[in-house]
Amino acid sequence: MNKSNLIVVMLKLLLVIAAVLFLFPFYWMISSSFKEMSIAFQIPPQFYPHHPTLNNYIKLLDTNAAKWFLNSVFVSASTTLAVVFITSMAAYSLAKINFRAGKFIFSIFVGSMTIPGAALLIPQFKIAIELHLINTYLGLIVPAIAAPYMIFLLRQFMKTVPQEVLESAKMDGCSEPGIYYRIMLPLSTPGLAAIAIFTFVQSWNDYIWQLLIIKNTEMMTLPLGVATLIDAEAVDWGLIMAGAVVTSLPVVLIFISFQKYFVQGLTVGAVKG
Repeated sequence: MNKSNLIVVMLKLLLVIAAVLFLFPFYWMISSSFKEMSIAFQIPPQFYPHHPTLNNYIKLLDTNAAKWFLNSVFVSASTTLAVVFITSMAAYSLAKINFRAGKFIFSIFVGSMTIPGAALLIPQFKIAIELHLINTYLGLIVPAIAAPYMIFLLRQFMKTVPQEVLESAKMDGCSEPGIYYRIMLPLSTPGLAAIAIFTFVQSWNDYIWQLLIIKNTEMMTLPLGVATLIDAEAVDWGLIMAGAVVTSLPVVLIFISFQKYFVQGLTVGAVKG
């Protein structure tokens, strides 16, 4: 075996080791969800359930988990649709329409990306109180629509679409909205898929903002609801792990299903410049 082949083998071995290290916590979470609480954290541990049980999932169904799950689906899907719609229009105008304040507006978007999210919590919360958005679905969805990073990402993607394509459409009599809807959106499918995945995962996993806004148990999302299952005196780790599996599974499935578009949407701008 020559030196180059040895390097390739070593790199693949390192990747396999890294994959195992990253996937093991996910495996342990799934494995623990099928164990009774008495053996979930026994010493020495059971690396796989010797007597698997569905009791943890049955107990999870006895809670408001179904309602929490539907709330998460509604909030995440609504946020994703709103962000994709608004972001695509903003990115198209900044990438392909020449107007006087375009560069200045784009610089504001880029500058706003440097502001930590934690610094915006108090101003956003005060605005939500003034607009009576506390304990409402709009209070969960509307603040997440402001997504400067998504606009930046999609704008960079749309910049790679040749201007000649748009000029040809204008010569054929296509209007600006027609170019946006019939040409730019289909050509930007990978970029749209990337920001859709980003937004859905971010909205699904959001905890701090949802904790501030939601006070009613019936309106809680799945991450909030699972957190309420933790009892300071006696934590049922099997139940918590079952809730964590249900919380993680939709995100994993969506990422696997749209992985091709996700990778393409992130890399095509870098490849084409």
